[in-house]
Amino acid sequence: MGSTSSVASALALIANPQTFTGVSQYSSDLQSILTRTQQIAQIPVTALQNDQTTLKSEEAALTSLQSGVGNLASAISALGSLASSGALTASSDDTNVTATVSGSGATAGTYTIGNITSLASVSMATMTDAVADPASTSVAPTDTNTLYLTVGSTQTPITLTSDTNNLNGLQDAINNANAGVTASILTTSGGSYLTLTATVAGASAISLQTASDGSGADLMSMNHTGALAQYQVNGKAATSTSNQITGVIPGITLTLNATTASDETATITVGGNASTVSSALENVSTAYNSLATSISTLTAQGSGALVGNQVVRSVEDLMRQFAFYQGTGSTSSLMDLGVSLDKTGQMSVDTTVLSAMTPEQLSGALSFIGDGTTGISSLSTSFTSFSDGTNGVIQQNITQDQTSEQDLQNQIDAMNVRIQTAQQTEMAKLEAADSLLAQLESQQNILSASIQSLNYTLYGSSTSSTSSS
Repeated sequence: MGSTSSVASALALIANPQTFTGVSQYSSDLQSILTRTQQIAQIPVTALQNDQTTLKSEEAALTSLQSGVGNLASAISALGSLASSGALTASSDDTNVTATVSGSGATAGTYTIGNITSLASVSMATMTDAVADPASTSVAPTDTNTLYLTVGSTQTPITLTSDTNNLNGLQDAINNANAGVTASILTTSGGSYLTLTATVAGASAISLQTASDGSGADLMSMNHTGALAQYQVNGKAATSTSNQITGVIPGITLTLNATTASDETATITVGGNASTVSSALENVSTAYNSLATSISTLTAQGSGALVGNQVVRSVEDLMRQFAFYQGTGSTSSLMDLGVSLDKTGQMSVDTTVLSAMTPEQLSGALSFIGDGTTGISSLSTSFTSFSDGTNGVIQQNITQDQTSEQDLQNQIDAMNVRIQTAQQTEMAKLEAADSLLAQLESQQNILSASIQSLNYTLYGSSTSSTSSS
């Protein structure tokens, strides 16, 4: 605590230099001595602060570099992920069914979806009679405080208490029972109604009765009886509890949008798509160019904060490895994919090269790209080793700069404390000197007055020689 207080005091002193207020005629000269002393004392502090500024500039530049390298690593990784899945896309020739590639395992092929006789929907039921006050009107027999909820073939007792035997309490009890329905309350001008909605699609009847054997009253009326989605895939009957269907065609999600006539089919085509590869390559090109431009700015002579930085050199080497990567198959370089570098080092993609490829050529291109561990996309891990925000090479350099910056701050703080002590000592010396000068001035004035008095006494007037003496 004492050290912190000393540093704060010293910083306050440096921010507001001491002003000497003397009483002698030489006080302004003494103030000049004090000011000059303070200026000289600040020279090494200023040098350290300049070093701090340099480190901060380098830290900011490294952070910018880290971001650019990370963006390129992500773009290359995404390219590898696309290639590993075969750059497949799924399409449908009928708006009643849509298809997308959504997981691993998808393979090229053609499938038919037809005879969609029903879409998946859930059952709903609403209380037949309104309740006047949802907070106080009893809904269950007061002797048992229990109702029996049946969803499909499963019955669940809903037990209330004398305090919760009302519509609000019933809603909460049903929602807490996990009985296959969710409960909500509708409030109308005619009163409040409980509405139950099944959580799973299917033709499930919903009832809420006062007796477990069904002999009591049913408080609910069915609004809609749900259904399973029913359709055919490649002529084989299938059902689903959702209109978004996964697992039927590996890696493909089907969405049923409407029912169809019995003789109507949708053709689902799964195949390689060169345009998706082109888009991914353009993303890589954008990230590459952005990083190259950033490096050019950060290493500009006279203004760049990373001129001669070894980390930048390593990143540039890695960028060259990527740009001139050589494969061994039918596609052996990025040039074969329509990627080129201009004389300024900027990358561009000719998308017509990929779009003109045959399926076999596209397969060779995907093999060249690899799956993130093979091919050119495997370099994404090398870029990540630089950009990782925890253990990456750039982060290690940032951390070193931050440590050095803090070390400099500690030196500055300690130096300011020493300067404060020296200034206080100097101030005391000057005050003592000023006091002594003031005493001498006073004695001189007394002596001068005495001489003048003697002159008047002896000669009746002051003479210039006498006054001078």
